[in-house]
Amino acid sequence: MTTNGNGKGGRHRVEINWTEFEGYCAMQCTLREIADYFNCSEDTIERRVIEHYHCGFAEIFKRKRQKGLMSLRASLFNLSKKQGNVAIFLAKNWLGMVDKQEVDVTNKDAAVEDLTDDELAWIVKGGSRRGTVKATVSPQSVN
Repeated sequence: MTTNGNGKGGRHRVEINWTEFEGYCAMQCTLREIADYFNCSEDTIERRVIEHYHCGFAEIFKRKRQKGLMSLRASLFNLSKKQGNVAIFLAKNWLGMVDKQEVDVTNKDAAVEDLTDDELAWIVKGGSRRGTVKATVSPQSVN
């Protein structure tokens, strides 16, 4: 039988650097990824977390990941000052802004119900109802 250095049989005790562990939680690493990093099983991480923090992995992960989310949010915010596409992403996701194009299909002379499919398609693509649409719209110009 092999010994683990303390005269007892079995595997050696996996040492966990709790600062690193908390850093990986902040980076949103999964239990499996953290266990792989420390070269042990997920069950070992679960047991060691209970020993160290007196609660389960899920609870600690929930608490420690907040620091990572705050850091990510700050990084995105700072990046948005330099990159317009990031600012657009944040405006859509945080401010609820959307890309939509308003199309006005009203006409003083005709109701929408009176328009043909070709006329409607032409208007939606940016055409104007100045004058008679039927004279300017053809199936080739709609495509």
